[in-house]
Amino acid sequence: MKNRKLITALVLGLFIFTACASKKETAGSSSLLSRTWTLVAAGDVDAGTSGAFIEFGNRPGEVRGKAGCNGFGGNYAVNGKSLKLEGLMGTKMACPALNVENAFMQALGSTDTYKVEGDRLLLYKGDQLLATFNGSSVGN
Repeated sequence: MKNRKLITALVLGLFIFTACASKKETAGSSSLLSRTWTLVAAGDVDAGTSGAFIEFGNRPGEVRGKAGCNGFGGNYAVNGKSLKLEGLMGTKMACPALNVENAFMQALGSTDTYKVEGDRLLLYKGDQLLATFNGSSVGN
């Protein structure tokens, strides 16, 4: 009986800890959610009609998108205006032009802060602008 109470307490504690950690992970990120962010440019590379995009969070801390030719997914953490994208993995299809895709993935890996200005998402490393996106509601 004593062991059952201890196990119940441990499971409950883990559940509470996990729930709190998930909320902390995306604290301050509400301006990123429920939007598809279509890449306009990554550094000096114009995205053109590549179709590259990023979406934040069907689940807390989850990110996914398309880098042009290949799809990708991973995790993100936000604290204020600090943004860290980690564990990004993608498909590895052979594509005719990878300049947009390479610049986009490099920008995501280097990002440390972000700004949302209206329907525009800007990713930075320090003061250096890495990528610019236009936002639209998910499903539009």
